[in-house]
Order: sequence, then C-alpha cells, then structure tokens
Amino acid sequence: MADSRALAFFVFVSFTLTAVFFLLLSRRSVGQKAWGPIILLNASTALTFLTFFYALKLIEPAIVGAVDIGIGPVLAVILTFVMTGERPSLIRAVVCIGVLAGCGILALAAVSGSGFASIGENAWLGLAASVVAGVGAVLITMASKALLNRGWKFESVLAHRFYLIIPISLVMTLGSGLPAIEWSVYLVAALLAVTMIGVLAPLYLLQVGIGRCDAYTVMVTMAALPVLTFIIEGFSPLYAWSWLTAAGIGVVTLFLLIDVIAKRS
Repeated sequence: MADSRALAFFVFVSFTLTAVFFLLLSRRSVGQKAWGPIILLNASTALTFLTFFYALKLIEPAIVGAVDIGIGPVLAVILTFVMTGERPSLIRAVVCIGVLAGCGILALAAVSGSGFASIGENAWLGLAASVVAGVGAVLITMASKALLNRGWKFESVLAHRFYLIIPISLVMTLGSGLPAIEWSVYLVAALLAVTMIGVLAPLYLLQVGIGRCDAYTVMVTMAALPVLTFIIEGFSPLYAWSWLTAAGIGVVTLFLLIDVIAKRS
C-alpha cells in the first residue's frame, strides 16, 4: 500500500510540474481548437498511465513494457485499416504476427510467475492492464498527431494533456492515507530531477517523434525499452532470471527490428 501511495503522489507532482512547465513555455502556440482530439488525448493519457502502473504491481516490469509496446503496432495497423482502408504490407503483417507470438510467450511467463523471486498473483489482470495501456498509447499518438496537424506545437500538446490525470492522481493521493510528507531540500531536488529526467524530457522527445512519424513507426521505435527494463531488472533482488521473459522480449524486439530494417532498405 505504501508503494501505491508514494506512486500516486509522484504521478501528481511530476505531471503537475510538467504541465506547468509546458503551459509557461507554450503561451500562444496553440493551433486550431479541436475538442475531440483534446478530450481523447486527456482520456487516453489517464487510461494509459493508470493501467500501466496497475500492471506494474501485478507482473514483471519487462513483461508490462513488452506487451504495452508490442501491442501498439498491431493496433495501429488495425485502426489504420478501419479508418482509411489501407491494407498492411506483407512485411508489416508478418511483423504483427511475430509480435503477437512474442506477447503469447510473455503471457505464459506472467502466468507462471516468471521473473519474480516469488510467484505473482493476478497475472491475467496484469496482462489485461498492459494491453489496455498499449491501446491507450496508440490513442495518445493518434490524438497528438491530430492536434499537431492542426497547427499545435509540441509543447502546446503537452501543456494541455494532463487535465484528467492530475486530479485523478490527487484524489488517489489524498484518499490513500499517505502520512504527512516531511519536505526537505533533498526531497524537492529529487522530485525535480526525476520529473525532468523521467517524465518531462522523455515525453517531449516522444512528442517530437509523434510529430515526425506515423503511429505505427512511433510504437516500433520504442522496441528497445523492454530490453533495457529487463537488463535493469537483473540488478534488482526483487526479480529472478527468467528464460521465458527473455524469449518473449527477444521475439517481440526481433520482429519490431525487422520492420525497422525493412523500412530502411
């Protein structure tokens, strides 16, 4: 419970600071008003982060990241076909099938408790939350793209993205019974540093990527994240080495890299 309380507090502080920063930076760089994309962006942002953090409580982080990112290109292909009628190329279809196969291996790893020093419970809930987070990530990309196409700047999109997640995280923080926080210069400095490095900078770079690439490409180029997460897990006593997790991440990453190589050739 303490971890959940601290997480809700961090989400509230980090996203509030990020929103304030980009609100001050953007000023008059907002383009045409478009309530649909703005509402979708805020709803999908809240959906993605809430389900992502919930999944982290139930299954191995590397599995959460791989399923979250892996499901993105598949969903992007499906949505593109439904909305535009554009059929995926053969290589893209093969990549999607390979990614789904890798996610299947990761599902087996999660259910068997792989990666945890002690077997985790509610694995299916964790997997479902990871899939929902992946869906939300694609919707974020599409909503952001719609605003950028209407003349919005990168910082403007980020300035108006957190209207829903901030109050939700505040309610979660206040309702968690979190003990009074002992503020100090060290705590403030740590919050600012983590917000800058872990939230503000990555979100801005991702927004730039969204502006310059289609939704499918954005999700594919994030393939390295689960690998890095898996490597970092190796330094934590909370996780044990899992061949199933390694195999699933390897399959997902391999097929996403095949797509990247195919587009360059």
